[in-house]
Amino acid sequence: MKQFIESLEDFTWENYKTISDALVMFDDSNIELEMQRQPTIYSYYHALMSLAKKTVNDIEADNVRVASTIRSSYRNNSKVGNKLTAKDLDDQVFADEQYIAATRKLNEASFKYELLKGLVRALEQKKDMLQQVSANKREETKLYK
Repeated sequence: MKQFIESLEDFTWENYKTISDALVMFDDSNIELEMQRQPTIYSYYHALMSLAKKTVNDIEADNVRVASTIRSSYRNNSKVGNKLTAKDLDDQVFADEQYIAATRKLNEASFKYELLKGLVRALEQKKDMLQQVSANKREETKLYK
């Protein structure tokens, strides 16, 4: 699990294109090997995507807790005759630095998850392409026999 966590932390927008290009590249002279490697690569990136989704879910839960804590604090600190409305509490939450920081963290995690989801889809397309290339090569072989 530690390896996946480190890989997820190291996965950034800056290295996305390099990783993406490497994942979709294949050697058409060795389709069998490519097809054998494909499930392992897919499994790895699907696991990373799943970990990224778990991270998003955990951060979303943290954001709810942060918002609840802020609301409670403002509600408890309001004067007896000055009851805050839900809109007033929302305004306080959305302006709070702790909530803003938590939302930024959530946005970053969501962005990383969406990038990984795109890589997993690319790997699904690569599998389909490998199957098609393999079928085409078999048909070519039949033409020359």
